[in-house]
Amino acid sequence: LLSSGEAGSIIDRLMALPHPKQGALSANEWDRAVASRFETHLARQMRSQIDGNSVRQDAA
Repeated sequence: LLSSGEAGSIIDRLMALPHPKQGALSANEWDRAVASRFETHLARQMRSQIDGNSVRQDAA
């Protein structure tokens, strides 16, 4: 998930995000930190793609 290369689509990466375990009322601090890091990284990649697409459309 954290590789800088294009390992898969944004949807594939979203589906690969860790989910809370069934029956667990709250995730522990480590699980929350890891999930937050993945979400932040993925959000930056999505913003980069969106910004890159809008720049290309403006140039056309």
